[in-house]
Amino acid sequence: MPFALPLANLEAAVLDACASHEEWPAQVVAAVYAGVDYAIDHPEVVDSFEFEGETDQIRSYEKLIGHLTGFLQVRAPVDRRLPGSTDEALIAGIVGLVGDHLRIGRVDRLAELRPDLALLTLLPYLGFAEAQRWANSKAT
Repeated sequence: MPFALPLANLEAAVLDACASHEEWPAQVVAAVYAGVDYAIDHPEVVDSFEFEGETDQIRSYEKLIGHLTGFLQVRAPVDRRLPGSTDEALIAGIVGLVGDHLRIGRVDRLAELRPDLALLTLLPYLGFAEAQRWANSKAT
């Protein structure tokens, strides 16, 4: 399977998910849920992240992280971000966590993690209480 196709489909799922939401925190939560749901429905996407020195795959992975980071930065107001947070590290961490669950066969656990990943994504922008409120709004 070509590397770019599964990741392009993942990006499309993320972008489509937030189209019906006006408020940026709801868009971010919808994007997190859509990305995780895509991984649950297409666990083979993790095969796209098996590098072993293949520079095209590494570049494509970095491009995905860049796109998802850009998506977050366009929606979340930079002036609300708490000091010391790095959007790229945040997104790469979430992608890595989802990938790890896919690799070890814990796909069933991913659905349960969606609110936590949404909270983690919103936390640097909103603080704990508000981020938790938004993250839990989709879970209920």
